[in-house]
Amino acid sequence: MKVLLLGASGATGRLVVTQLIQKKIAVKIVIREQSKIPVAFVDNKDIEILRGEIDKFDSQQVRGLIADCDAVVSCLGHNLSLKGMFGPPHRLVSHFVERVTEAANSYPIPKRLILMSTTAYTNAPLGETNSFKDKLILSLLRLLLPPHRDNMIAGDHLLNTLGPGSSVEWVAVRPDTLIDLNEVSEYDLYETRQRNPISDAGKTSRINVAHFMLELLTEEEIWQEWRYKTPVIYNRE
Repeated sequence: MKVLLLGASGATGRLVVTQLIQKKIAVKIVIREQSKIPVAFVDNKDIEILRGEIDKFDSQQVRGLIADCDAVVSCLGHNLSLKGMFGPPHRLVSHFVERVTEAANSYPIPKRLILMSTTAYTNAPLGETNSFKDKLILSLLRLLLPPHRDNMIAGDHLLNTLGPGSSVEWVAVRPDTLIDLNEVSEYDLYETRQRNPISDAGKTSRINVAHFMLELLTEEEIWQEWRYKTPVIYNRE
């Protein structure tokens, strides 16, 4: 197996790469020109490192990226700075998801895609709803905060445009409030949100998100259970 991972220099992406190489799974990562490559990745024979701005890759380049990969993991996100939140690219995540699913459709053997999403994304077909107050807050976030809008568009593309049964098999993992822990701990998975992400948010450690993604990639039974779904992951209290 070989995995293309985007967002490898981010807090969660680094953990996914680390867990993959611990399992001796080959990883291809794309790092922005200005981003630092973690020292542990530089000389590892299981990691192929490419430099580039993924938001500037066209469909042909994306097709080349995934050609020798069985799965794609997107941990892409916007930098938590004024420039990162409000400057271009405004659709970093959703544009990549659209391009990679378009490119993956051209391969006879299905490619698999795991997207790191958020509990702020509402899976309406499963009956998830928001109160009037929460709808107002989420609508304002979508209007005023480009990274939030980007994540919502990416989720909509998988759930509503591709949907279940598409030739590109996908899972959108929805953690709640992200925290940092040093070790994998017990966690719970649900098809729908169990808590209000605005007024009663739970906690999810990044290392647990990475562990669940690894399970999806390496355990066929787990992949079959969650494919075409948007599982919510919480640390067990």
